[in-house]
Amino acid sequence: MMRSVLTTRLLPWVAPLLVLAVWEYAGRHTTSIYLPPASEVAHALREDWMWEHTTQDLLPSLKRFAIGYLVGSGLGIAVGLAIGSSRRVAQYTGPTLEFLRALPAVAVMPVAILLFGLGDGMRISIIAFGVLFPVLVNTATGARSCRQERIDVAEMFGLSRLQVIRRVILPSAVPMISAGLRVGLPIALIMMVVSELVGGKNGIGFYLTQAQSLFDIAGMFSALVILGVLGNLINWLYVRVETKQLHWGAHL
Repeated sequence: MMRSVLTTRLLPWVAPLLVLAVWEYAGRHTTSIYLPPASEVAHALREDWMWEHTTQDLLPSLKRFAIGYLVGSGLGIAVGLAIGSSRRVAQYTGPTLEFLRALPAVAVMPVAILLFGLGDGMRISIIAFGVLFPVLVNTATGARSCRQERIDVAEMFGLSRLQVIRRVILPSAVPMISAGLRVGLPIALIMMVVSELVGGKNGIGFYLTQAQSLFDIAGMFSALVILGVLGNLINWLYVRVETKQLHWGAHL
């Protein structure tokens, strides 16, 4: 029993440790300057990210990520509920939303720069635009999946349309909303970095461009490691919250 528990806990670490070992070996024995050993990247992580660039670049990036994600998610849930609970709203907004949905968020960046300049407004709007449609589509799908008899019973008891949406349709749509929110997390992280590559003054994307201009290969790899760890940590936290809060979703 004890051996099986240890095996279960240790097994997931085998592949990462093997990758690090191969990386270190390849970095020390290759003639290419573009593949630094893992130990040099670890040194760059310790020197750059222990404090200085954590406050200068990581924290501003997290702030933009959080605001953009919340704005995009909030709009996606609100519009998705309106579309999913009203055929008329879906008919009126469908063509416009489908057109906007087809636009890659990166392609919208020049327009965002014209509207908001090169400040945080542009970066937050790009993140929000990237998150908007995964959340919107999942919310609308979840709202449409609400059983009609539940809506009929609620209306029979005299609930207003807004109360029906809040008390009946929204709870039924929560599992699908949660799925959309999870899909939006990596998109928000990607758009955060992409938006910081252009005209930035701080942030992880800005650090990447600075490391590139200084030919700091180990620094570039350290930023990629930070992004990978950050993405996994955000996803882990979300899954923990989702598992704890939405265990009742299967009974709807």
